[in-house]
Amino acid sequence: MGVHDKAYRQLFANPEVVMELLSVLFRLLWDRPVPIQNLYRAAEGHVSRRADRSRLADLVWVAEVEGRYVVVVLEFTRTVEQDMLGRMMEYMALAWRSVRRELLLRGVPAVPLVVGVVIYNGEERWTAAEWIGERWRGPSIGYVRIDVWHDPLERWVDCPLISYAFRLQREQDAERVVELLRELAAHLRAHGLAHLEPSFAYFAGAVVLGGELTEEELSAMSKIEEVNTRLEQLKERCRQQGFEEGRQRGFEEGRQQGFEEGREQGLKEGHQQGFEEGHQQGFREGRSRGLTEGQRAALLAVLEARFAPLPQWARERIEQAGSEELSEWIRRAATAESLERVFEND
Repeated sequence: MGVHDKAYRQLFANPEVVMELLSVLFRLLWDRPVPIQNLYRAAEGHVSRRADRSRLADLVWVAEVEGRYVVVVLEFTRTVEQDMLGRMMEYMALAWRSVRRELLLRGVPAVPLVVGVVIYNGEERWTAAEWIGERWRGPSIGYVRIDVWHDPLERWVDCPLISYAFRLQREQDAERVVELLRELAAHLRAHGLAHLEPSFAYFAGAVVLGGELTEEELSAMSKIEEVNTRLEQLKERCRQQGFEEGRQRGFEEGRQQGFEEGREQGLKEGHQQGFEEGHQQGFREGRSRGLTEGQRAALLAVLEARFAPLPQWARERIEQAGSEELSEWIRRAATAESLERVFEND
């Protein structure tokens, strides 16, 4: 049995909760309010033995209604079980026989009625069969299904204990859950039902906190406020976890943005620095080149004035020469006796 089903079983093991359930159930079955007397829980032992497992009906209650005994078989499930109709018929037959035998031992010859109730607390819609055939010369054979998630809560307006339980199961907002738990605790104290608090604490811990608590932790709870405390701790842990995840995400996004901005800034600064360095280098190279060209022009002018016409080899030597050579040749050109003496020893 899962923890949710066990929580429901523990809650509906209390006669006060069952009395609320039967007040609504019997009004639906009799189509009018009926008095409920002598409610008691039948002894366990309504077992169905199968080849692969033994099954125990969750709870069996007996009540007296207008002089007749009614056996109510409660089954709790969180999953849609397609064989539920067959199982409930088996449970109901075993429970009826057991209660019938017990009444006979007490000298009560009455033949009890039997009603099967499946309390389904799963979130998907119920699709399994609930009845065999249509009405034929009497009531059909089947069970009553109560759908915690999908049935209208207004049905339980006069049943505060069940209403609180079903609302806690369905509520998704953590703040509202805290309010419901406080209201429930106050209701139990105000109506002399404090003895139900351990059952509701277990139930609330199971349906609200789910897998956050172990079976031992759930069983150790005796006060509803303990559930609120654990819920607040869970909220704080989730908040801290969200903070750390947000911090890490912010760090990564900031790092990426910083990288992009740094890269962009680096490109700008690199471009500026490259421009300035290129400008300086270009200036130096242009200045040097301009000086060299000026030296060539000056040398050609002097040589043409003294040794015209200049042969081609002299012009080629001047075109290939650097600044230092040109400077030396200009100095020689002023006094050299011949063109060859300008270029000799080079």
